Amino acid sequence: MPQKNNKAPYDLLYEDDDIIVVYKKRDVFSVSTTDPATFTHNLFQYLQWYANRKGQKVLVVHRLDYETSGVMIFAKKPEVKERLQKAFEARNVGRFYEAVIAEKIPLNEAHHVEQYLLEEGPRVSVSDAEHGKLAITEIVSHNYIQIGTALAIEIKTGRHNQIRLALDSLHFTLLGDKRIAHNEAKRMYLNAYKLTFPPEAGLKKSEFEVAPLWLADVQS
Repeated sequence: MPQKNNKAPYDLLYEDDDIIVVYKKRDVFSVSTTDPATFTHNLFQYLQWYANRKGQKVLVVHRLDYETSGVMIFAKKPEVKERLQKAFEARNVGRFYEAVIAEKIPLNEAHHVEQYLLEEGPRVSVSDAEHGKLAITEIVSHNYIQIGTALAIEIKTGRHNQIRLALDSLHFTLLGDKRIAHNEAKRMYLNAYKLTFPPEAGLKKSEFEVAPLWLADVQS
């Protein structure tokens, strides 16, 4: 069971000598930005304080967007960070998300989206193979909820704004996505609920997940 921390923006899911896995709450940055307000209020800093009390440190492996909640892994040793990042780069990490779109679409409808995304500072746009980096997104409509259709999503690459832009390319409205879908829901309905790692990552435990917020009857 996650260890809940009402003051810090995360719940602790798992920890050993090599890694710490947490559930990042929504509307918090993974790391600090150029905004001074984020210099101390960011997930990485909170975990640094937690680790420092035990004479340890944490190292950033990957990130989630500010509005996105979900499972994140941090390394405690440089060699572990390197192994984990190599697994991400090789596309050997299972990265499972859920989202809710405003549209009611047929269930079990699958979409394979390949885009080339160009990052220019905080701005991300759809580009071409010469200028952008490949983003691969697998999307399946899973079940209906009162406010829309819940989607099961797996990303094969980890690009900034990848899921938002993939959904936009399909003319779907991601609820709460003010940046691209221009939707004003109470939160952004995007949650990273599961991470899985290959044997070569060398972890004592290789699968980390939380119960999905909107997907019904998901099999572990």
